[in-house]
Amino acid sequence: MRIRSELMKLFTVFLFFLLFGHLASSSVLSQTSASTPSATEVSQDIQMLKDKIATKVAELREKNNKAVGGFVTDVVGSTIKIKTENNQEYEVKPDEALAKYYKINGSQRNEIKFQDIKKGSYIIATGVTNDQVINADTIYLDELYIVKSGKIIEVDKDNYQVKILTSDKDSYTLEIETTTKQSMINIKSFEIEKTGFSKIKEGDTIHFVAKKTGTEKNNQYSAQKILIIPQEYFIK
Repeated sequence: MRIRSELMKLFTVFLFFLLFGHLASSSVLSQTSASTPSATEVSQDIQMLKDKIATKVAELREKNNKAVGGFVTDVVGSTIKIKTENNQEYEVKPDEALAKYYKINGSQRNEIKFQDIKKGSYIIATGVTNDQVINADTIYLDELYIVKSGKIIEVDKDNYQVKILTSDKDSYTLEIETTTKQSMINIKSFEIEKTGFSKIKEGDTIHFVAKKTGTEKNNQYSAQKILIIPQEYFIK
């Protein structure tokens, strides 16, 4: 690991300096007091070197300190395995003495315990990262949402689903649940009103929010909120 390699180099230099200082003090009998550094001077030099090493360690930690988010694929002992949205896999190793755990609730965070993190959870781990291993000092339990918009190209009235094509040519299938908050713009008053699935039709524009669980296939999501803009709105 790069940090370990850098620290070994610094430690070697430190040992050399200590040895050199010891040899210098041992030869005091063969030198005049005018040319021999005092014990205070040697101590100050050693402290200065210690400070430089501490500064370098802090710089290396800062450079490698990252925040990585992903879905928990497994929890083995005190190690949490996660997979990011880009399918990168990491091992999160919390500092047993110092690590803190929080659950994000809107704009607030509440402290939780390690045991509250389960397989399938979405977490954000912060800490020093080396070779896909995160030595975490803080772990946040959160939820991941996607926010998209596009045009409805298909309405499945039997399964309460709509198929959407975004401006980026990405295709999504949304499941409209009884818990989905459905709204529509009234093209006469321009007010946002509650609506139902029966009012949705092909050609309408849709803005949606969906929760991502990491188990979705073929871009199919359960919608949390939708806002429908009827196609008539654009042809008035």
